[in-house]
Amino acid sequence: MKVRDEIEKYAHEDDKPALRWLFGKYHWESQWHFVARCRFERYGKMSYECNRVWFPTSEGRVLYKCRMIPEE
Repeated sequence: MKVRDEIEKYAHEDDKPALRWLFGKYHWESQWHFVARCRFERYGKMSYECNRVWFPTSEGRVLYKCRMIPEE
């Protein structure tokens, strides 16, 4: 599954705007893993029945909060 789809389906509503913005700016894998992480949440009894739930890292949250600050 694609990361954008996983964000829309499984991320918490509070994290979705930040994750969308971060993915738009930092979509390369090495950059993405710096600004976001995932945890696996099980939905069934089998070992392969799990979803990746994405959330911003502390660095990603800071970048998202500072996105509108103009540079001097």
